[in-house]
Amino acid sequence: MMRRRLALCAAVVAVSLPLSLGAQRATKRIYLEARDAFGAPVLNLTAADLTVTEDGHPREITRVALGRAPMRIALLVDSSTATQPMMTMFKNALNVFIETLPPEHEIAFITSGGQIRVRTQPTTDRSQVKNAIGMLQPEGGANAFLDTMLETDQRFLKTAPTQWPIFVILTTDITNANREPDTNRYNKFMNDFLARGGSAHAVVMAGKGFGPVTDMTTNLVENTGGMYNALVVDSGLPDRLRNIAKRLAADHDAMENRYELEFSGDTKLTQAIVNVSSARPDVALQMSARRPF
Repeated sequence: MMRRRLALCAAVVAVSLPLSLGAQRATKRIYLEARDAFGAPVLNLTAADLTVTEDGHPREITRVALGRAPMRIALLVDSSTATQPMMTMFKNALNVFIETLPPEHEIAFITSGGQIRVRTQPTTDRSQVKNAIGMLQPEGGANAFLDTMLETDQRFLKTAPTQWPIFVILTTDITNANREPDTNRYNKFMNDFLARGGSAHAVVMAGKGFGPVTDMTTNLVENTGGMYNALVVDSGLPDRLRNIAKRLAADHDAMENRYELEFSGDTKLTQAIVNVSSARPDVALQMSARRPF
């Protein structure tokens, strides 16, 4: 099974590597909750209040902000030949998702039938997305899932670094294709997406067996702590998409009073121990490598 070969990312692992004078820097991100002596959230921390070390070495804090920015959601939907008998239910479920999701979050609607097709650019205009859903039809060909996911990330998620990157995936995996996907490309994307604090949720319409699409979606969802559903009957799709929309709303609420902290880290230290302390004695910190927490 391919999922056993896909790299899993450990959040915190002790690593001791020497720093050179010419060490290259990269922006790294962690998440913080700050509470005072009475347990109330502290919402006015700045970079001057905090100190970050990476494997014991001090690091420059480049950004501290509460996690209140809207999410940017890549709604990635299969429109290959396999979707023909379930397209009506796909549309119903996608509309339920749109109607349930809070209005402030951006959606980029992308399909993967044959090749990537951008149905809408990132937008909060729900009528625009619903119009695009109404025009959705099977486009024929195979499900270009991996290529579409990688290009979507490059074009629409990485370009909005201050927003929470989200994949919501509705796809099929019912073909008999045995071609192995490019696991190196997938693994590189997955680890980078995880480092950026991304989240993924998926509903997969499966056949008797499963293939690369199931393996990749399962691995991505498990690594990011998302919701995964495998269905064989499409009548359950609206409820599954509704639950994902509710989960996204709850996740955003959970991060509203927590901080995103970015610092300039050493690129060689991919699994370093990061510590954060506060100069304010009345502030207790809780740290996580993943959001929400």
